[in-house]
Amino acid sequence: MIGPRKGKVTRWLLMGLLLGVVSWSATEPSAADGPSSDGLVLRVTVNTRPGLGAQHPGIRTGASVLASYRLVNRGSADLHDLRIQDPVMPGARVRCPGGRDEVPLLTGLREVRCTATGVARPGARAGVARAVGWQPYLRARVVATARSGYAGVGAALALREEVRVLGPDRARIRYTVTNTGNRSVRSARLRDPVVRQDRTDCGGGRSDVPPLAPRGTATCTAEVRRPPGSYVSRGHVEGTDRLRTIDAGGGWTPPRRLTARASARFVLPGRVPRTPPRPTPPRRRPPGDARTPPEQPPRKAAPVDAVPQAVAPIVPPPPPPPPPGLVAPGIPEPGEAEARPHAVAPPPPVGRPPARPQPPTPPEQPPRSLLSRFVRADHTPTGLGVGTALFLVLLPAAVAAAVLGSRRH
Repeated sequence: MIGPRKGKVTRWLLMGLLLGVVSWSATEPSAADGPSSDGLVLRVTVNTRPGLGAQHPGIRTGASVLASYRLVNRGSADLHDLRIQDPVMPGARVRCPGGRDEVPLLTGLREVRCTATGVARPGARAGVARAVGWQPYLRARVVATARSGYAGVGAALALREEVRVLGPDRARIRYTVTNTGNRSVRSARLRDPVVRQDRTDCGGGRSDVPPLAPRGTATCTAEVRRPPGSYVSRGHVEGTDRLRTIDAGGGWTPPRRLTARASARFVLPGRVPRTPPRPTPPRRRPPGDARTPPEQPPRKAAPVDAVPQAVAPIVPPPPPPPPPGLVAPGIPEPGEAEARPHAVAPPPPVGRPPARPQPPTPPEQPPRSLLSRFVRADHTPTGLGVGTALFLVLLPAAVAAAVLGSRRH
């Protein structure tokens, strides 16, 4: 048995051992202080929706995306140099308290909130966000992960125009409407001021654009009639995707009105009057350039009945002949006038219609030379020529007789 003294010593030893165990446990790190999943916790929300909650119904493409990262230190040991990486927000800068992109110190049993802002891209986005820190007591990294994501949704319209002129006052306009988004377009209507009362045909006799699936296309045409001039077609299409989305604050955004515009210029020429071609003036050749005219194919002989008969012109009677031996200068003798035949009009060319008969014109007489007053065309002397010849023969005889008579006396 243990005596009273020994029992007192034993109690003191037990108390000392208990105090040592307690002090050791206070100085050593607990399980929550180590690099375990319970020491650091990461929670992610996108537009106030936790995890992947922003994928349904989604965020409109091009709208703001606000990602919030909540870091909780459940242990008693301090964590240093905490950084956040999120593949869902590429290029977005993380903002933490103090305007930094990291948390330099997160004490035990505390939490901190960081944010990142970006623009929604089309399509579903999902990934795993990571928070990485450092625990200097254990010389170990602390890592926490969480799922994050969203879906960029919405339809979008694009419009293209082509104009084709069909006539002097008519043109055809072709519109191509395309849905470039990832949701369907409904209740789309096409308008153009230049079309006015002319109806637009979008297929099947409908004037409205049919529903367009994602990446779908519809074609509409319209024919316009206008006076000649220059015109500009300004097409305008409107529609909606009837889609409600989430905004950055977590509220609902009503469906957006989708629009697209295009323009094209065209000219209606009008009717141009036809003008006859101008005749080409004959080319003047320099003097001395006697070129052989090109040979022409022989013309077909016209029938005998078609050849007009030449009409003899009416010739005035010749003047009375002068007395023999005495002919005035410039007046032909009777034999000379009879020796010249009267000119007869040549028949019209074969194959042409007969020309109207022209009144006869007196034949033109060529100017007579001085010799023609003494000799006719048939080389016979005229009266003046005979008298001149006799005068030239008798004059020397008379001179010779006068000379001889003067010598005798």
